[in-house]
Amino acid sequence: MRTLLLGLALLVAAPSTQALAKGGVAAKTSKKASTPGPDPNAAVAKAHGGKVWILTGTPPSTEGDDLSKWLASHPSVGEVTKKPNEERWPVTLIAVFKKPPAKGPVTVEIVDKKDPRTLVDQFSPPAAAESVVFQEPYDLETNNGFNKGHSYLIKVGQIIKGKFISYATGEVSLK
Repeated sequence: MRTLLLGLALLVAAPSTQALAKGGVAAKTSKKASTPGPDPNAAVAKAHGGKVWILTGTPPSTEGDDLSKWLASHPSVGEVTKKPNEERWPVTLIAVFKKPPAKGPVTVEIVDKKDPRTLVDQFSPPAAAESVVFQEPYDLETNNGFNKGHSYLIKVGQIIKGKFISYATGEVSLK
C-alpha cells in the first residue's frame, strides 16, 4: 500500500518537476511573483539616506518626491516634550536607508548620547523591512530608562551574523 501511494505521489509530481526543469510555466510564474517592482523611494534614499527623523505629530503618508520634499523641510534632529502627568514621550521614527535592507527584521537601538556604549533599549518590530524607508511608532518611557534632560542616539539597522549593522542614525533630546 505504501509503495502504491509513494508511486502515485511521484507520478503526480513528475510533470510539474519536468516543467520546472525545462523553465516551463510554473518556473516563469514563480519568478514574476517573487520579483518586486522598483522602490518609489529610491530618490529619497539618495537624498536623505542614513538619517532618522523623530516625529511627535502625524507622519507623512507620501512617498517618492513628495516624501523627499517633506524630509528636506523638517530637521532630522528633534526635541520631544512630554505631556504633563505622562511617563512617556510618544514618537514615530522614520529612517531612510541608503540601500535596501537585507531580508529579515529591522532592529532599532537607542543609546544615551553621553555614553554610547550603554544600550538603553533595543527592539525589532515584527514586520520585515521591504523598502529604503522604515516607519515605526514608539514610546520612549521613563520605565525603560529614558530620562528628561537627556539626549539619545537612535540607530536603525539589522542584526546580521550576530552583529548590529547600522543603516540610519538620528538624535532626540527629551524635555
